[in-house]
Amino acid sequence: MSTAKDICDHFINRAKHLQEFVVTTSVPAGFRFNGLVPFDMQIKDEEIEAKVWAISFEEAVGRFDEWISTCN
Repeated sequence: MSTAKDICDHFINRAKHLQEFVVTTSVPAGFRFNGLVPFDMQIKDEEIEAKVWAISFEEAVGRFDEWISTCN
């Protein structure tokens, strides 16, 4: 069982290791903004470029894909 200190240490360690990744993808068919945009993002020439904070590039892509799937 995790203690409050273990949980706190986990989140502090995670925050210390966050990095900003640039995720680039094509604009999906039928893409529409739906609510708050949680990333610094721009769309140019049918391509989306988003800056995503995460521990790894794979996590950044996953977070962005999860968000963009809610916009269609």
